[in-house]
Amino acid sequence: MEVSRSLKAGDPAPDFELKDQHGASVRLSEFHGKKNVVLAFYVLAFTGG
Repeated sequence: MEVSRSLKAGDPAPDFELKDQHGASVRLSEFHGKKNVVLAFYVLAFTGG
């Protein structure tokens, strides 16, 4: 999925899919209306940099 616009504070996050700590695929939209989600971005995490 390609995001063609910049997000601003308060904008909803675009839907995306990643692997969880057990290797299972998880989509952000699966949590909509069910759980609070905190996204944390770590610069250079797991990159060897």
